[in-house]
Amino acid sequence: MPSQEEESVDDAPPGSPYTSNRAIIQNLTLPTVPNFDIPHSPPGSPPQKATKKFAQFLELKKKGQHFNQRLEGSSVLRDPGHLQRLFDFASISDTEQYASALSEDTAVPSVFPEWAYAEELKASQKQILKAREQQKSGVPRAAVEFVSATKSGAPSGASTPPRESARQTGAAVSQMAGKRKELQHRSRNDSQSKRRRPKSRERA
Repeated sequence: MPSQEEESVDDAPPGSPYTSNRAIIQNLTLPTVPNFDIPHSPPGSPPQKATKKFAQFLELKKKGQHFNQRLEGSSVLRDPGHLQRLFDFASISDTEQYASALSEDTAVPSVFPEWAYAEELKASQKQILKAREQQKSGVPRAAVEFVSATKSGAPSGASTPPRESARQTGAAVSQMAGKRKELQHRSRNDSQSKRRRPKSRERA
């Protein structure tokens, strides 16, 4: 009779060819008494300087002092020029700071084509404006015809004869003189009436 383990193995779905190859290699290379302990570090590792720094940070953390909090409170990091110093120290350029580990299809490009920058866009706009101006200058303008004043008709002086104009001016002058006389007469009467009023009050 087959055991339960063999039945469970038979019921399991077939694996990929990679799993079967790995199982074969593992059976061939695995020792009879496997040792799953972590091996010792190679000689000369870890470096002593790094271990001392980590030990110091751990001691400070136990005392309640955190490295990130100290960095946030430091006045050096508030200096905007300190970022450029860090870039220079790490030899990172302005374009490399936007680099990504993703592929070019998914990541945002750190360097754009030349036509995408402001200088190239301004140059293209100037070229478009020049082309439009050339098109406007090439279109022929509509001719404007000027007509002389003599062809329009008789002169304005011919419509009114000189005698009638003289009569009209004389009538206007006489009317103005009559109006002036009336105004002078009214002003005299008003002044005389004003002088007579206080005398009548004294008599009363």
